Amino acid sequence: MAANSLLKQYSDERAALVQHAMPKAAAIIVGRRRALSGIRWRDDLIITAAEAIGGAEHVAVTLDSGELEANVIATDLTTDIAILRVAGASAGSGASAAAGKSATVSAGADNNATAGSAPANTSLAVPRLLRVGDTIVVVGRTLRGPTAIWGTVQLAGPAWNSRRGGKIDQRLELDVGFDPSFEGAAVIDPDGNIVAMAVPGPYDRVLGIPAATIETVVAKVDQYGHLPRPYLGIRLQPLWLDDETRSKLGRKARAIAAVGGVDAGSPAEQAHMELGDLLLTLDGHPAESVNDMACRIASATPGQTIALEVLRGGRPLTINVQIGERPRH
Repeated sequence: MAANSLLKQYSDERAALVQHAMPKAAAIIVGRRRALSGIRWRDDLIITAAEAIGGAEHVAVTLDSGELEANVIATDLTTDIAILRVAGASAGSGASAAAGKSATVSAGADNNATAGSAPANTSLAVPRLLRVGDTIVVVGRTLRGPTAIWGTVQLAGPAWNSRRGGKIDQRLELDVGFDPSFEGAAVIDPDGNIVAMAVPGPYDRVLGIPAATIETVVAKVDQYGHLPRPYLGIRLQPLWLDDETRSKLGRKARAIAAVGGVDAGSPAEQAHMELGDLLLTLDGHPAESVNDMACRIASATPGQTIALEVLRGGRPLTINVQIGERPRH
């Protein structure tokens, strides 16, 4: 009997944790077939996966208490974070709030929505680093209702840059069963805190985008009203090096990033970068390829000054460039 009581207590506590987390979950329909999940970050904001939301600009959000219209106010493909703002919901208590009624969001379908009641706030814990072996539960929502799956943190590594240049605060790989409806779902720790967003990764891995990374993107939107894009104003192309030149430059890669064009009036032009400059380092770190340089520039912040070491006319030269904001059209 004692063993059974412990088992029931364990089951009850797991179920209670999921029920507590359910108000933070949202279901998002892309088109008329694809459904994915989202997170109620605060009263008027929903976070979901940027790649899955695609180019949708307006979505219809169905809460437990009714429907609301939402706008896609920012999509950051470098971190795979999309931010939706629910029209008519009262403003949250700040970027540290993540809560709300469960929701269904329809993109590219019926966007005529009626207002529902605004959800209550729940505190978002100070983001912490997860450990290998930590227990987590992924909480999402499908068209049939809420859904949850338990798992563990399979890999917990240091901060990393995505292939598109986004800075991710911690490398997280999750050992959970996964299907498309969990994309964009909330990853919850045993204390009931949102610690990450679940997204599919390469080779059938499930990645977690940390809460700290999400909050960084949300904070930028709060500050600027949109998501500013870093802008340098150079067009890069690879230049292949022969073995002798590569050895002389002390480079491992067979190609080097060369400036193939400089935009008029750009930060690069103002810093006197020139056509044909060969990029050696960025802030002291070797520039290994065009893709590497593009990703590192994409992860910079407008207003930040970077030091580019270039080779011009056979001589090294350091150029300090202040990153600008990509013009909005």
